[in-house]
Formats: sequence, structure tokens, C-alpha cells
Amino acid sequence: MLFNYSGREAQFVWYSQELFTAGLDNGYGREVLCRGFFLDSGAKIPMRELIPYLYRNTELLLRMTSQQIKDTLAAQFEDESSIWINLAGPLIASDQLFQKLWQDVLLDLDEKQKQRLVLEICEHDISDEIVSRRVSFLKQHEFSIAMDDFGAGYSNLQRLLQAPFDIIKLDVKLLNDVPTDLWAASFYHQIIKLCSSKGCIIVAEGVETQLQSDFVRWAGVDLIQGYLYSTPTEHRHSVCQQTTNA
Repeated sequence: MLFNYSGREAQFVWYSQELFTAGLDNGYGREVLCRGFFLDSGAKIPMRELIPYLYRNTELLLRMTSQQIKDTLAAQFEDESSIWINLAGPLIASDQLFQKLWQDVLLDLDEKQKQRLVLEICEHDISDEIVSRRVSFLKQHEFSIAMDDFGAGYSNLQRLLQAPFDIIKLDVKLLNDVPTDLWAASFYHQIIKLCSSKGCIIVAEGVETQLQSDFVRWAGVDLIQGYLYSTPTEHRHSVCQQTTNA
């Protein structure tokens, strides 16, 4: 999908990273990621620059997310595994943007598409009340909702209690000292117990070593995501006829 990045033509390209069951016997789904590239040089736009740009240009962020959902659900994969899409903070916090996403994309999805889609919410600076309201609304319409980056702050605990999340993705930073540091390993294990007590599916993010994989599987996670088993790969992109003047 084409867009205008500070006066230069650029393109969004969709990538995906697989998630696996803890038993490693089969894939469970794929998280869809976005990367930006300049059309004239093919150079990648650094994510540390692209994300703030999208947050400043919320109409472009909305269009990107809408196109990402449509393209991914329309893609022909070898399996019918789940598709995980991130709903960035501005789309959750703004009534106008959220309602537009709902009316333009989510409302028209059929039952099979809803069953495949997992919507991830990860912003920490949105009020708990808004997050709880959005999660409850989406779940009433049979969407599966994941809390991303759990463990990165105290607000996550409040949201775990207040909002009916289906899935909890444990923040990658929690694995930094696991399993070599006893306290970090114990803390990680206790978080899994806490989340499991709510009946949530638990995802270990950022698994990069065999030691980490062995530990999180022993600790009781349900799904694993990380470079040890899968790196992001391009799977589909779309090109729009008009460039957005954001």
C-alpha cells in the first residue's frame, strides 16, 4: 500500500511471524507485522521513526490497519490458522477512529473470518476504562482479544482484572534474564499462574534460545512466539492507486 512519508513516496509491506503451540507439534497462527520502505531507493524506514509518524497521522494509521486486515484475511495460506492484528493506541483511544474501523472493516466480517482473527491491544497510556469498554464491545461481537506486552507495567494488572481478555502475550523483556536468574524465572512463572487463573491463553513472546523455550514450556505457557522458531517473512502487500497526503 502506497503512502506519503514526509514528502516522499513510500510503501507498506505486510510481514508475518508464526506462533506455535507449546508442544511444538504444529503452528497455531501468525502475527501480521507492518514495515515501510521508500519507493525511490527501496530503503527501509526505521520502525523507531515510522511508528511515531503513524501515531501523528492517525488517518493513515487507520487506513493501514484496515488494509492490513482486509489483505490478510483475503490471502491464500496453506492452513486456516489464526491471524493476529495489532490495534494501535490511537485507534482504541479515539471514538471516531474506532467507530470508523468498526463500520468500514470489522462490522462486515463473517463468522469464519471473526473466528480466524485475533485483535491485539497493547498501549499502556490509554485509560483502563476505555480499554475495558473496547474489549467488551468486541467480545460481544465474537472477536478474540489479546493483551500484548503484559508485565511491562502495573496498569496491565488492572486491565487483567477489569477486561475480559481471551489471550495474554507476555512482554519480551520478562525473558531477558530467564532462566538463569532465579528471581526472574520465579516471577515469570508466577505471572503465568496469575494469567491462567483468569482462564486466558498464555503466549511467551521473544523466545530466542533453547533454554528459554524449555523454560517457558515447563512454566506452563500455551503458545510460543520468537526468532528461535520463526522470523518475520513477507507474505503479502497491496498497492493503492492513490498516494495518501499524510
